[in-house]
Amino acid sequence: MAVAQGLMLAGTAVSAVGSIKAGKGSKAAADYNASIMERNAKVAEKEAEQIGRIAGFQALEQEEQFKQLTDKIQMGYGKNGWMAATGTPLKRQMRNIIQFQQDMEIAKYNTKVKQNEKMEVATNMKLSAALKRYEGRAQLKAARTKAFGTLLSGAGKIYSMQT
Repeated sequence: MAVAQGLMLAGTAVSAVGSIKAGKGSKAAADYNASIMERNAKVAEKEAEQIGRIAGFQALEQEEQFKQLTDKIQMGYGKNGWMAATGTPLKRQMRNIIQFQQDMEIAKYNTKVKQNEKMEVATNMKLSAALKRYEGRAQLKAARTKAFGTLLSGAGKIYSMQT
């Protein structure tokens, strides 16, 4: 009977240790996955910043191109003997300026939308990472509880064998 009790005690201990190790492994995997998600969140945040920088450079470039085009148009009016600051040439110039300003506002808006989309991706990644870490902690607690239950169950069986 002592051999059976010894084997049962050893089996209970091995089972409990296995449960704890499985829980630690689950937590480690969850922490690893969370760290990847956090890294991806940082990448998305950097991409949002980069979108803003690129849009700023493009806006400067478009402004310069618009100025060059405006100068060419005014020179063309002058070559034809028209006053660029009065009448139809002035109206066209004002319409072009208004259209350019509208286009720039639309570009700013679109840039903000793209940046917000990237920041939303980053936020979702951070939330997912937090959830993964929580799941890992919960799995570890569950494994410890299972191990404790296994120990109690084994102890109960061993005790019942003695009586």
